[in-house]
Amino acid sequence: MKKKTVSIIAALLALCLILTACGKKGGDDPAGTDDQEQGPQQEQTAGDERYESQRIIISGAGIKDELSVTVADLRAMEQHKLDASYRRTTGLYEEFKMEGPYLNDVFSSLGLDLSSCAAIGVEGTDGYYCLIPADIIAQTPDLMLAVKIDGQAVLGEDKAPAMLAVQGQFGPYWVKMVDRITIYDHIPEKEITSVWVFRNLVNGIEPYMYEYYGSRDAAIEFSQILSRFDKVDSDAFLTMKSSDGFLKNETLRMVNHGYYIKYEGEDAPTNVSVNIQLGMNVQNIAWLSTSADAVIFPEELPVYMDQKTVAGKTGIPLSEVLFETGMKQITGISFDVIGKGGEKVTADGADLYKAVLVCGEDGSASVVWDPSLGHADIPDLMRVRVTAGQTGTEEDGKDKEEDKDKDKDKDKDKEEDKDKEEEKKDVKGPDDILTITGDGVRSETYWSMAEVKALGAYGTTSYSAVNNWPTRKTYYANGVTLGRLLDAAGLTASWGTITLTASDGVYIRLTFDQALGYLWSFPYISSESSAGAFSVPAIMAWTCYEEGRAGGENGSLRFVIGQRGTGDVNTSAWISDVIEINVSTTGYYAWGEPSPSLQPGEVPAGSELSLYHDSIDRVKIYYTTDGSSPTYYSRVYNPSTTYYQPQLTVPITIDRDMTVRVLVSGWGRPDAEYSYTYTVAAQQPPEEQPPEEQPPEEQPPEEQPPEEQPPEEQPPEEQPEEPGGEAA
Repeated sequence: MKKKTVSIIAALLALCLILTACGKKGGDDPAGTDDQEQGPQQEQTAGDERYESQRIIISGAGIKDELSVTVADLRAMEQHKLDASYRRTTGLYEEFKMEGPYLNDVFSSLGLDLSSCAAIGVEGTDGYYCLIPADIIAQTPDLMLAVKIDGQAVLGEDKAPAMLAVQGQFGPYWVKMVDRITIYDHIPEKEITSVWVFRNLVNGIEPYMYEYYGSRDAAIEFSQILSRFDKVDSDAFLTMKSSDGFLKNETLRMVNHGYYIKYEGEDAPTNVSVNIQLGMNVQNIAWLSTSADAVIFPEELPVYMDQKTVAGKTGIPLSEVLFETGMKQITGISFDVIGKGGEKVTADGADLYKAVLVCGEDGSASVVWDPSLGHADIPDLMRVRVTAGQTGTEEDGKDKEEDKDKDKDKDKDKEEDKDKEEEKKDVKGPDDILTITGDGVRSETYWSMAEVKALGAYGTTSYSAVNNWPTRKTYYANGVTLGRLLDAAGLTASWGTITLTASDGVYIRLTFDQALGYLWSFPYISSESSAGAFSVPAIMAWTCYEEGRAGGENGSLRFVIGQRGTGDVNTSAWISDVIEINVSTTGYYAWGEPSPSLQPGEVPAGSELSLYHDSIDRVKIYYTTDGSSPTYYSRVYNPSTTYYQPQLTVPITIDRDMTVRVLVSGWGRPDAEYSYTYTVAAQQPPEEQPPEEQPPEEQPPEEQPPEEQPPEEQPPEEQPEEPGGEAA
């Protein structure tokens, strides 16, 4: 009995403990997150030393030597939670549960004051960049470097090592894969003196058909736009504003290469580049500006600007257009209003209040004046500029001249510093392993491995690789981006070619777009899948090793570049032991046309089309047969080379009416597209032959009735004898 009572008490105690535990979990914390918050530290980390050691570099104003923080450092700081959400410029929303330290705490841990920055520039490992000015920093006290997203301590390759959360701002302010934060102690002030109409500014520039998320539309490379401006300050920023009010800034360093303004297609005008994801760009751009020049897209301005009617024409007051694009003063100075055909009206600034900009849906614009002014209308506006020699009032002019003198002194000091820097580099030292030369850099410079490393590592990153066999592999590489190295070497060109030469004389030549733009790495390249692709820059690597093998430094630099598509052969550009980089302002024509074995036109069904090219082993020929434009993901006509596996090059069968479109792509020249249209000859019906005389069909014998036989003669029937004697 005693034993039974003890058992009952023990059972009741156990039941109470269970109910208490359940009540705690289901009461104060329905989601059960209290247990997770109080959980052991290892749940909050990746448990992977290499992952936790990923670094974010902090550099810029007031920092002599670059500073850095690791993922582990960020986790060691006070962690905050954020129910984060942002709107992409496409209108779609994204939501996250984020955890990490506030950026203010990160700066404080390094002895920096975030609130004193005029701006910070945040760059991702994919090359994406966003300038965050002081006003947005001040408005966002919960500015966060998130190291844990939606409960995941190990972030995917599209977010690691950390993601910058800028709550309350458009998606383009949110930077994934944060790699570097640059501090600015001042933002160069704009002095807008000229406002251009985009359509006429780019007149004569051959558009590039830029493929972006399945759409192939006309675009202009931004470096070509810059070449037409009156003045470009290399320290200035590119500012873009969309017709829905979104404003974004980029450094000119980020837009000099492989950066385009797409002016046709969906969401145009918009900025596109390989490292700008859809929804993270500025769509429906109304205007953009640099240091002294602004460009308007007239079709977008009426979306948000007020209009009025002058001389029967409805438009936006010309004065308001100039103010909108950043011009600070209009009255007291004169302006030249210039048409595409050379027409020019020089008018006082006050007259611009009585003129309207009539905006066309096709991007055109005309200027209509109040008839009382006596000015001739400008039917097709090229630009409005401050008349030469007049940049403000007389008093303002004196102030500006003084400012210019100060700027000149600053520039002079900068030049002297550069000269001193160059003096150190102009003589080759015993430790120098690399020479950077050519007419596209300020002067020839020499670099030791230590000096190259001092520019900062991009971080160990996986690069998919395909050779000419073709064999598909993954490598891991770490080094400095080629763009950063050339900027440090005094890059002056924005167009031409870059040639890298190895110690054994082997070299590779690339266009600026190829060498300085971002290409792709495909994590599942072994199965030719594009799933999970992420963009990577070309780097000068001091470590590079194949997946599954040990790797280390060997004292030399290897050029490593990504792929344009899963079929792209990129290892032919991976030059080892690079000793010279030549930057040339000389460009090359696009790749020439293949020679088809079948002339376009009518061909018999089943004909086979072969394509020959003078540089067949240096290019890849991508093709489609449905009339669509080929891309780097289309079928490859020549997957191998003539000296490896020529049997892999298979003719294209023309089995129906079709247009074969080909994209010829290779290193060192721009791509080129060509097409060949074939119709299959109609098959003639067979000639009608007279019917062949057939022998009569043999019929089975007709069944005859059996022949009638005469009755068989029967013997007479024997009569029985009568009893009683013999018959008479």
